[in-house]
Amino acid sequence: MRSMRIWIIALIVAAATIGGGIAIPVHSAAAQATQNVPLVVGVVDRPTIFKKSKAGQSLEQALGDKRKAINAEISKTEQGLRAKRQQLEQQRSSLPPADYQAKVAQLDKEFEALRKSANAKLKDWEQSRKKGLDQILQTLEGVIRDIAQKRGMTLIVDRAMIVMAAEAWDITNEVVKGLDAKLPKVSI
Repeated sequence: MRSMRIWIIALIVAAATIGGGIAIPVHSAAAQATQNVPLVVGVVDRPTIFKKSKAGQSLEQALGDKRKAINAEISKTEQGLRAKRQQLEQQRSSLPPADYQAKVAQLDKEFEALRKSANAKLKDWEQSRKKGLDQILQTLEGVIRDIAQKRGMTLIVDRAMIVMAAEAWDITNEVVKGLDAKLPKVSI
């Protein structure tokens, strides 16, 4: 039984390391002290938590609204510039070549300014997304820790890291309820 538990822990640590997690080496004295700690596993499904929680839904809605506003503004400006270009093409035959080239160059500068503005707005959107995710993750960590302590769990694993687990180990719905209570809305 003891060797099975050590094998399971080693497997989970290896999976966490491969999956981008962090493995902390345990010194032999510390390993001997933890051998008496029972292995009680909890499983969470983070994508489900983000999808079902009020905070996750709030963030998704806010980001969607912000993305739509950015796209609408960029599209409106782009349409205006395209109309200018079309008008300029219609005037091409009546303009001296130097004037036409100057206006084309000015229009190209305006398109470049639009591209830079769009990139800045998308970068701002990404910053907002990161800020919102950070709020959720910070709260989520506390909620998971509280549930683990209440249930005496000594190891919490993300469902994405495992192939199969007992249904009784899954605390995802409990985590969603706890997150909803602590963070019903995300502000970005």
